[in-house]
Amino acid sequence: MTADGLRRLRVFFKFGLLVSLPVAGYLWAQTGVSAAALAMTAVCVVMALGAEGLASAAESRLARLRAIADAGDSGFQTDITNKDEKIRQMDRIVETLSNQNHDLRGKLMSIHGEAHRVESEYAELFRETPASETEADAEAGEGGGEVTDISSLRTQR
Repeated sequence: MTADGLRRLRVFFKFGLLVSLPVAGYLWAQTGVSAAALAMTAVCVVMALGAEGLASAAESRLARLRAIADAGDSGFQTDITNKDEKIRQMDRIVETLSNQNHDLRGKLMSIHGEAHRVESEYAELFRETPASETEADAEAGEGGGEVTDISSLRTQR
């Protein structure tokens, strides 16, 4: 039987109890110990037991559903706690990687600046005493004055 059907049956038993109790009391008061009073008392007991039995079944079903809901809630809370911890771990990883990225960029910029400084010093050093001039003079003496590589002339300006 469905929960709605059980609820209707319980209401029927409660209504029967509410009607049969005053009737049983009236019969006991009017006739004393009689078959009708005993029968109506038995009907009252049956109605009360039926209503109480259905109420007890509904309460136990409600308790089971609450236990299931609490278990699901507990599992949900555990999942939330685990996911929060994973998010915190990922935040720590991202922060660590960001710090390392910043440090490595600083080191890279330092190396890049140093390399640029060395290049400029090297260019300044060889601009003043180009070794290519002595080679060009030697080649000019051998080849009859032809210049085949003019890159050294362009750097002399």
